[in-house]
Amino acid sequence: MKRLLLLIGALLLTPLAPAANLDRVVAVVNKDVIVESELEREVQRILSDLQRRGTAVPPRHEFERQVLDHLILRRLQVQLADQAGINISDDELNFTLQNIAQRNDMTLSQMRETIVVEGGNFREFRNDIRDEMRITQLRQKEVIDRIAVSEAEVERFLAEGGAAAAGRYRLAHILIPLPLDPSPEQQRRVAARARDVHQQLTAGADFASTAVAVSKGQQALEGGDLGWRNADELPAPFLAAVRDLAPGQISEVIPSANGFHILKVLESDAAGGRHVVEQTHVEHILVKVEPGREDEARARAQSLRRRILAGESLRDLARTHSDDPTSAIKGGDLGWVSSQSLVPAFAKAMQGLPEGELSEPVRSNFGYHLIRVLGRRSHDDTAAYRRAHAMETLRMRKAEEMTQTWLQRLRDEAYVELRL
Repeated sequence: MKRLLLLIGALLLTPLAPAANLDRVVAVVNKDVIVESELEREVQRILSDLQRRGTAVPPRHEFERQVLDHLILRRLQVQLADQAGINISDDELNFTLQNIAQRNDMTLSQMRETIVVEGGNFREFRNDIRDEMRITQLRQKEVIDRIAVSEAEVERFLAEGGAAAAGRYRLAHILIPLPLDPSPEQQRRVAARARDVHQQLTAGADFASTAVAVSKGQQALEGGDLGWRNADELPAPFLAAVRDLAPGQISEVIPSANGFHILKVLESDAAGGRHVVEQTHVEHILVKVEPGREDEARARAQSLRRRILAGESLRDLARTHSDDPTSAIKGGDLGWVSSQSLVPAFAKAMQGLPEGELSEPVRSNFGYHLIRVLGRRSHDDTAAYRRAHAMETLRMRKAEEMTQTWLQRLRDEAYVELRL
């Protein structure tokens, strides 16, 4: 998601380069090609994003090669999504675009006008967002859904004190990758390359610019910025490397199975203690939106709302009409939930709803919801939070490593010819 939001922000605020006379093929990717106009457009987009961040830009040839690698990986994932039949309906895409516009304090029409006025192409913008959504679904299918975390792993994590996180860190990251099944000579060569990069950084080279130029991490073109992570969300070697570092300091080279890592602490803060959450007891009815039938779903939700206001039981209607099978069998009852566990549109509507009042139909990516709040409370959720957090932390650790390996295998197994 972070990658999607960064792409969205840059696309929304960056003029797109003209395509005229820039049609030379710069890479062959299986049976597809990437042309110079595509590369130049992406170069300009990322350049503008780096300039807004105040990140120094590496030499042009290094930067172009990094951007081309990024485009190749993106194209390979789109090709795989094609093969897997992963599609995004116009309704799903339009809903996402409306959310993007809202986050930028615009209507969808205003966002379209802004992109056009700044020299962009709204059709290309839509296509880029659709591809990012397809790639997200592909990674979910190919990587995330295959991750298993056992109860024994959770118990071991908790026993080692993993859930009592000692603070948070905002880190920047550089990965110098190893090939799959590297030979001893390849390991020595890559390790030497990592040490050389580390020496450049300790001698004063800009970390973000170096990440853009040399890192193969998933956030390389954002200067390697990983964002904020709880200490217990970091792989153990990462935490050991940064635990005693102050903001601005750089770790030693950290070896791993997929390469050599270098970290910089951008910011850090102290640990938290008890986890008290605001919870809401809520019930709902969900009306799913089938492709091309948005108006029909909205009308059905409105009809159910009128029936409830006229005296029919929400619980009875949920059992027979809700498209959420898990809650439907319980009469629409979701139990006590926190806003963080819900999709943003549902959470926002729930938070603003007085107890006992029935909402208007609320659109989320699942469909239209009718929501009623039954009660609110403050709840000490420390034990359950730590267990759930341990499970999610272990999943995230595995996801990062498995995604990196999956992308590397995808690239290694593809036919790629560079003509830059």
